[in-house]
Amino acid sequence: MNFNTQKNISSFVPSPDVSSLVNEQMLHDSFYHPNLGGVTRGGMSNHFPMTVMALSGLGASDNEIEQFGLRGQRYRAHLESDLTLVDTNEITLDNWTNYLGQANKLLEFSRVFEQGILQKGVATFVAECLEKMMLSLPMGLFHPLIKLNFAIIHGDTKLIANALAYFAIRYYNLYKQYPQFDLTNDSASSALSVWQEVNQSVGAIEQNFQTFGGSLRVCEQFCSEESLQQLSLSNQFSINQDNLTAKIVEISQAAIRLYLHHPALTTLHAVTSCQALADLTNRLGENKQQKEIFVKLWTLYWVWLTGLYVEKGSPENLPMPDDQLIEDDAELFRESTWQVIAEQARKIPEAHLIKMVYSCKWMFDNVEKNQLFKLAAINILVEKKAHPTYLRWTKLEKLV
Repeated sequence: MNFNTQKNISSFVPSPDVSSLVNEQMLHDSFYHPNLGGVTRGGMSNHFPMTVMALSGLGASDNEIEQFGLRGQRYRAHLESDLTLVDTNEITLDNWTNYLGQANKLLEFSRVFEQGILQKGVATFVAECLEKMMLSLPMGLFHPLIKLNFAIIHGDTKLIANALAYFAIRYYNLYKQYPQFDLTNDSASSALSVWQEVNQSVGAIEQNFQTFGGSLRVCEQFCSEESLQQLSLSNQFSINQDNLTAKIVEISQAAIRLYLHHPALTTLHAVTSCQALADLTNRLGENKQQKEIFVKLWTLYWVWLTGLYVEKGSPENLPMPDDQLIEDDAELFRESTWQVIAEQARKIPEAHLIKMVYSCKWMFDNVEKNQLFKLAAINILVEKKAHPTYLRWTKLEKLV
């Protein structure tokens, strides 16, 4: 069975929360491969639909979205005219896990996942899929997770199924197994106190584990390193259903401080993926069983983030707001409301910048009203770069 364009159009359910143009763009993009050029392994994610949703979330007008679209649709591969993907009906709801990681099964995964959503509902089926694919969580620098978050925000069943299919074709077991840790501890330690312990023990990690490649590849390798897993989940630190909300706040603080310490592609996606996971947790962690799945996902994210902390040199100090420097620029900060920040971000047609500002605003509004998120967004807009070269209005402080 070949890709059925007409069926996709007729079954698409527009979201009442976005404009007609955004709905049209999301529908149109669903006919393209989730990676640019249709290159699954090692390819770059198609950021266009995610950025359109982020722009909408930042209050963009249709004209602003159209202007971004003039630049944001390059190199996409159409599933029908550019690629030769075929749905052979080989994959079913009973056997789909046997085909994980097979890029040529994209259409089959999408069909099966749409069936599953219609049978079980979004929250139940998506949580079940995430549990089965969780050991692949960071693959593609979390873009399947981010794509899934925006699809669920929109709400169309096919978009959600497509995002899960993206997860499935990018699957690779990075952790070997779910980390084993002492469930009897009382979780008294904070996330950053764990990093203090890692900072003091990093020599042992480096002695036992030889990494190679760039930042993204090193972090993927760290996921399965037993000594790193043990340090990440030791010292009376674990994530459970009772403390999940508090740990999300702590981990979000760690992610944004690490980004401010070293603005880069991986640290930026540490923040945007943290935001996506937090939003998905809020939307889908409806009952005890589903919440437990998100506990596991946050545990795996935390191991990856700790690996990124080590890859960035396990710094003893990380940035915090400098009240004196902020006071010196008090007028700028008074004028930089989130509305103004959003307006400025919408004028810069750079996908990572727009998505990062969106994530910072969402985290400020929904996780913690922490000045660090606004400071990061303003700093980005000053240089009009997602990875600013100069860090302003901060001072280094010990991990606390």
